[in-house]
Amino acid sequence: MARLSKSLLLFLSLTLLITTLFTVTDAANKPKPPKKMANIVLVHGAIADGSSWSRVIPHLQAAGHYVLAVQQPLTSIDDDVAKVKVALGTIKSGPIILVGHSFGGLVITQAAHNNSNISALVYVAAFAPDQGESVAELGKNYTALPSNQHFVPDSAGRLTLPQDLFLKYFAPDVDQKEAKIMAAVQGPCDAARFGYVSGPAAWKEHPSYYVVAQNDQIIQPEMEAFFAERMKAKKTVKIPSSHAVLVSHPKEVADLILEAAKAAM
Repeated sequence: MARLSKSLLLFLSLTLLITTLFTVTDAANKPKPPKKMANIVLVHGAIADGSSWSRVIPHLQAAGHYVLAVQQPLTSIDDDVAKVKVALGTIKSGPIILVGHSFGGLVITQAAHNNSNISALVYVAAFAPDQGESVAELGKNYTALPSNQHFVPDSAGRLTLPQDLFLKYFAPDVDQKEAKIMAAVQGPCDAARFGYVSGPAAWKEHPSYYVVAQNDQIIQPEMEAFFAERMKAKKTVKIPSSHAVLVSHPKEVADLILEAAKAAM
């Protein structure tokens, strides 16, 4: 009887071991649920193009997010807003983080208004006007920057910075070879955008984040800090950088965008 009991115990032990092994193996082979992903839409500013996000994008993609950089026409704020809205319309599911640099901030402020699909806004050294405000009027509250005097109209009246001054004012802390490329591909913009009067401000409707470029020579850093404080940004990051902070400090910019994405999921 004792021998039978030992045999039964051995059998039960082997059965339990085999069952455990199969359970562990099955769990290891079972497909894992897909990682949650955000949609990150990047909006460039004036005298720039979508390639200005080229150093930020790899960080966002490496984190598993879908990234779309919009190419604005820069013919008018309304045209830019329309282009961003088209891009937003291509996204069918998941949270959307809308990011704007420079004049892209004004664009996302308009484009995200009354859009429940937007989960957060991120302003990167960007304009964030309230309803009824224009960039030109806001600028009167701050000491004028030397760069303001050097925008040159082309034959169609659209503005650029001379390439040597682009390096001096827009991207002085960017590798010179890369900065020269940025100067060569800069997108001429309409002059009317400086007087464009903002509609309802989307930063009042969505959680917002802000990057202040402390050495900016295109937008006054004090104005950027004002925008961040007024919108009650969930987080403000101050970086000792030029206006081209998304190129000279891409990881810091990406980290804030990723923080906004994480909070939205």
